[in-house]
Amino acid sequence: MATTRRDFLKLAGAGTALAVGFRVDGRAPDAAVLRPDAWLRVTRDGRATVTVGKSEMGQGVRTALPMIAAEELGVPWSQVDLVQAEPGPDFKDLGTGGSNSIEGLWQPLRRSAAAAREMLIAAAAAQWGVAPASCQAGQGAVRHGATGRSLAYGRLVSAAARLPVPKDPPLKPASAYQLLGKPTPRYDGPRIVDGSARYGLDIKLPGMHYAVVARCPVMGGKAKSWNAAKAMGQPGVRAVVPLRTGVAVLADSTYQAMTAAAALEVVWDEGPLAGFSSETFRARLEQLAAMPGQPARTEGDAARALAAAPSRVTAQYVFPWQAHATLEPPNCVAHVRGDGCEIWTGCQLPNEVQSLVARLLGLPPETVRVHVPLLGGGFGRRLSSDYAVEAAELARAVKGPVQVVWTRQDDIQNDLYHPMSVHRLEAGLDHGVVTGWLHRVAAPSILLSWEGHRSPGIVTEETNGATDVPYGIGNLRVEFAEAACHVPLGWWRGVESVSNVFARECFMDELAAAAGRDPLAFRLDLLGDPGIRQVANKRVDIGRLQRVLRLAADRADWGKPAAPGRGRGIACHAYDGRTYVAHVAEVSVEAGKLRVHRVVAAVDCGLVLNPSGAEGQVESGITWGLSALRSAITFKDGRVQQKSFNDLGVWEMGDATRIDIHLVPSREPPTGIGEPPVPPLIPAVLNALHAATGKRTRTLPIA
Repeated sequence: MATTRRDFLKLAGAGTALAVGFRVDGRAPDAAVLRPDAWLRVTRDGRATVTVGKSEMGQGVRTALPMIAAEELGVPWSQVDLVQAEPGPDFKDLGTGGSNSIEGLWQPLRRSAAAAREMLIAAAAAQWGVAPASCQAGQGAVRHGATGRSLAYGRLVSAAARLPVPKDPPLKPASAYQLLGKPTPRYDGPRIVDGSARYGLDIKLPGMHYAVVARCPVMGGKAKSWNAAKAMGQPGVRAVVPLRTGVAVLADSTYQAMTAAAALEVVWDEGPLAGFSSETFRARLEQLAAMPGQPARTEGDAARALAAAPSRVTAQYVFPWQAHATLEPPNCVAHVRGDGCEIWTGCQLPNEVQSLVARLLGLPPETVRVHVPLLGGGFGRRLSSDYAVEAAELARAVKGPVQVVWTRQDDIQNDLYHPMSVHRLEAGLDHGVVTGWLHRVAAPSILLSWEGHRSPGIVTEETNGATDVPYGIGNLRVEFAEAACHVPLGWWRGVESVSNVFARECFMDELAAAAGRDPLAFRLDLLGDPGIRQVANKRVDIGRLQRVLRLAADRADWGKPAAPGRGRGIACHAYDGRTYVAHVAEVSVEAGKLRVHRVVAAVDCGLVLNPSGAEGQVESGITWGLSALRSAITFKDGRVQQKSFNDLGVWEMGDATRIDIHLVPSREPPTGIGEPPVPPLIPAVLNALHAATGKRTRTLPIA
């Protein structure tokens, strides 16, 4: 079977409902707690505690997931508490990634809460001697309509806890929802504002030392020698410890460790990769893009259609290396004891952290406890467990609690990067009709870099966003030209779809211009009739995609002329065939600098659980895409040239633009919203830039 990123995340811990791990065992019921399964418990004070099985990194899962349970249980939001799940027998798959959190836990949390609700109703009905069907539950109580009697949940817990857990409890219809669909403040919001929320960097243990690791500036290099005495002579320094990843300095504060690490005078063996250059690598990608690649999708005969077309359009697009650059850099607290290990780290795959640390230390996995605090950004970077394993290795060496902190430079120069890619697109036109289409993606494989071995899913995975081009083109071919690469790669918000959709949707505008057509009308015509269409390995609802296109265009005044000097651009994408997004951007160039005045977004992600949370995700996804317009990682002599935010080129607060978001009302099951807003943003802006200036931008970052 071909492996894809979604398959990998399921196996590694970021599964959907089918891969969510919990157990209901034969333990005797606790009369003080109603606990239908590991996700939920109701106590005799009437409060409901929801276990959150996803990592909170700003996407709002610690609000949206408890909202699901609160709605189905029928308890006021003010009576909801939550705990963060930890790896163990009840939770074998706690991964967060792929925009799967809501979609994956939607049904398990509903079933759990519905089971508890039915048990409470049954307990009340038994006490009153009435039929359960004559009772209703809501607002933390069970009521008997015929007599007006009511009992608070807390008074029913003891009796309900002794009842059997229903296997298939009835679920509320959407028409009965009272909490879901309403803007709800974030559960952690007050604690984040007052500073009491705990991120990984906030963890403090008695006797804990702080560590910073000096790392080779060339990936794969090793330390040959270092001046431990000079580092030990710095204030507060406790030890210098060689690791597999470099040379660590332990001190009484992070600042002291950073200062001492800079004084180590390490002599590096830079290895065979010291000559690596992003410019040289780009030239290699351009060579590959000019040659046939491995077929990813074939419909009809694209080669014949292109050869026979009265006119042909060809373009090359270049997407640069990108770093995750999370606001909170990687960090981990580890404490190795004789009977096990305890880890505190913001991560996206806590079960993998547990497994890898256990393997490193030679311990049974159940003796490694992993606590997951809030994450100051993830974006796929924290799918890797490298920084946690590093902390465990150091904690074992010093026999005490240690917090390893990566500096900003460490993070940017030792990331798992989103790869550079080159795209060759070619299309045939006959009287404005697209008769043939070729999209060749030349890039390294993220999946290969991540898994370490070749999988049949590589071609499909790396062309995601290209193979699932939704337009009705009869003769179409998508290819992948794989480039060997030593740079460690990682999944980045939106992953391959960002670069592939950038090329696809920019090229679509070029075809519209060549055909003398309006870009919106051109897309709508190519999409064809509404309905479900099998697009490569995805089922795409063409009607939903057309709807967001029309909605974004309407709200952006697409049919009216833009202000002088400004241009509008449009782009769309059906992300994994699950979430439908269209953006219209309005831009100008002022004093040689791109200015994005407005982005109008239309999004169909199924049933919206928390509109304020969904809007926040769309805003952050748009901002992420805007940042990618001008950020890039470059290599020279094997070294990453960027060191911090100031030279990475990220979008800054002063660049903030107006964002208008329109969420399509829907009764479809909820789908992901973290990644989908990103891919169509870049082409929407670049298409607008062409409309404003008459010039095409095919290479990022924008100068």
